[in-house]
Amino acid sequence: LVPWQKAAVAGTGALFAFLIIFALVSSSSGKTSPGRQRIREEAAKDPAELTAQLARRRMDELKQAYSEGKIAYSALLPDYVMLGDSRAAALAEYQILGADRDIAVIGTDCQDIPNQVERVKAMQPANLIVSYGINDVEHNLGGSPEGFAEVYESYIKQAAQAAPNARVFVTSILDVSPEVVKETPQYGQLAEYNEQIKAMCERNHWVFIDSSALNGEVQDNLESDGIHMTPDLCLKWAETIVDAVGEAQ
Repeated sequence: LVPWQKAAVAGTGALFAFLIIFALVSSSSGKTSPGRQRIREEAAKDPAELTAQLARRRMDELKQAYSEGKIAYSALLPDYVMLGDSRAAALAEYQILGADRDIAVIGTDCQDIPNQVERVKAMQPANLIVSYGINDVEHNLGGSPEGFAEVYESYIKQAAQAAPNARVFVTSILDVSPEVVKETPQYGQLAEYNEQIKAMCERNHWVFIDSSALNGEVQDNLESDGIHMTPDLCLKWAETIVDAVGEAQ
């Protein structure tokens, strides 16, 4: 070896020895560097907790990108399919969600789900979002909130069986105007319907998306029919859905 190579070898050896001694001293002293402590803490965490933490971080990054105009709102939702009625269909109409994934059908109730099963099976989404109720209540499907939940449950199970690996989300039913309640009294029972939907989700290990916090804004953000929501309220409702899906990952 030439002199500079010998010096380099000697220096490397000295550095290596120093690191070994430093590690031994640190270990024997019982002190742990902040970096090593962080690694130990992360390693001690439950894998599911780490996965959820990474999902939340990813969602925060996507929301930041959306706020900066870099991505469309639909990119905030991971692999999903949305089934539902006209309220759900409005999210695609207002280009909040993509029409290729939001396959809700205007004027339908949950009895339309069998017509969508093949599409769900073909797409095999990671997240299946179900949002019916407004027409079901009008039609008095099931005869009562309890009866509706039983019918609703049976149809959702058909969609869930078509995508067995999907996590299932079911939205609550947002309020309608007082005028609509007068015309169709069963709309005055929406709180009871939502309690039954929540119970249905709990017994099936589905995620209930409770949007009741938006009810205070509903009356000022309904179209002239007293049922359908304005684009601004649709966006807020979509945010509730996106947050619920993100938190469940």
